[in-house]
Amino acid sequence: MIRLVSVVLALVSCLVGVAHAETYRMSYQAVVLGVVELGAAEYEVTDIPAGYTVRSTLRTSGLARLFDQTDITASASGVHVGEALSWSRYALNHTYGRKRRQTALVRSARGVAATISPAYWDQGFPPATAEQQSDSFDPLSAVFVLGRRVGLSRGCEGSVLVFDGRQHYRLSVAPRSNGTYNGGGYEGPAVLCQFRYTPISGFSRDFDRAGVPLGQIWFAMPARPGFAPPLQLIVPTPLGEGQLNLASYQRRN
Repeated sequence: MIRLVSVVLALVSCLVGVAHAETYRMSYQAVVLGVVELGAAEYEVTDIPAGYTVRSTLRTSGLARLFDQTDITASASGVHVGEALSWSRYALNHTYGRKRRQTALVRSARGVAATISPAYWDQGFPPATAEQQSDSFDPLSAVFVLGRRVGLSRGCEGSVLVFDGRQHYRLSVAPRSNGTYNGGGYEGPAVLCQFRYTPISGFSRDFDRAGVPLGQIWFAMPARPGFAPPLQLIVPTPLGEGQLNLASYQRRN
């Protein structure tokens, strides 16, 4: 009997050790030319054995606020299916000036159901197909998935397909270098990756696909295989180098 109780207690201890929540909370500042402030963003993901939730905000600030009053709040959720992730819901509230658009995506075995108000007057050329929508992740889950692929591979490997309610595109990374990152509350091992944004469908007919520049992105390297949080994104723009810099970093179990 004592031996049986010991075994049960050991199993319970193992289950408790596995069934913990892990939360990452990051804030970022967008700048151009290293000094001109454009906006601020927050990204928070909570991962548990059953699934995950993501919340994010974005707001223009500084000089950019004079020309573009954008405020975005978004959320997403999904479940674990073996080693993979499967998203189920995405919601976005986007205000710009005196206008507002709300997007709600629900993914099931039947496909992706989109409720968008006001609706887009066109779905792009060509529009995203039902199969493309179903085979993609929502924008917030895509960041989490790409970070997991980098963290699990321990390097700049992986790509993810994304559908945001209209546009369908691919985010991918390729190796550049390993190193350390120090800034915004994080100091430790990191990898620098080449970052590519590839439009696929759902874009305007006159969208310049060939003009999309390559970027660079830093990811924190976790102590054990898992989610690698993005730390900094660098993209060339017509005004100079644009950066999304880590401003604060928190991780808790």
